[in-house]
Amino acid sequence: MEKEIALQQKAHNQLESFLIECGIECPRGKKILEIGFKNGLFLNECREAGLISTGIEINREYYEKVKAKYPDLDILLCDGQTFPVPDESFDFVVSYQVLEHIQSIEHIFSECIRVLKPGGIMYHVCPNYFSFYEGHYKIIWLPFFNKTLGRLYLKLLRRYTRYYETLNIIKPKLVDRALERCHNDLTVISLGRKEFINKFSLEQIEKVNQGFLRGILRLLFRLPFIKKWIPDFISWACFYYPIIIIATKK
Repeated sequence: MEKEIALQQKAHNQLESFLIECGIECPRGKKILEIGFKNGLFLNECREAGLISTGIEINREYYEKVKAKYPDLDILLCDGQTFPVPDESFDFVVSYQVLEHIQSIEHIFSECIRVLKPGGIMYHVCPNYFSFYEGHYKIIWLPFFNKTLGRLYLKLLRRYTRYYETLNIIKPKLVDRALERCHNDLTVISLGRKEFINKFSLEQIEKVNQGFLRGILRLLFRLPFIKKWIPDFISWACFYYPIIIIATKK
């Protein structure tokens, strides 16, 4: 029960952050598509807020569980390629912790462009593998790790599982390159640096799931002469977490 309440609160916070960070003041009646809805809680929050919500999911087990729990939600199974929705049919497209499981983020961006109305907003939240944290294994990570070094590191820690092979090691430069190829169709608003600075607080630090990293950040936050500039430095060095992609369709 406590876990369910925590997940519902997380979905509520996600929607609140999405609306604030994208500057959306009147969401009622707008159409939103979530890529990879998993437990359906975010979609349900959207519906309760007056949005017309649709979700797509590649995992049949997630799809069937959400269909049983929320029979009135508009959800669709997806083959991982073309989104099963019409062109220019949504005001917003969002995803949470999905891009790191996609082989080609450029393909996802192109599909988002296709289904968004002109002026529509694309919003994705995903891990930054140029940071010092790996959220799936909840361990310290090093920014220079590529796929091979990450695999070796996990094996040395005796934490490696085949799940690691499903991960796309996304870094800000990779996202920059993918967005640059879409520059004729998208106007990039943010990659999450500003949002990281705005949220950098003791409350946010306490949400970090890795004890050592949480302790370091807690210490830095309590040093006044460092607290003033550490968020800007982390942002400038691209160590911030997560990546938040906000872009509008031209």
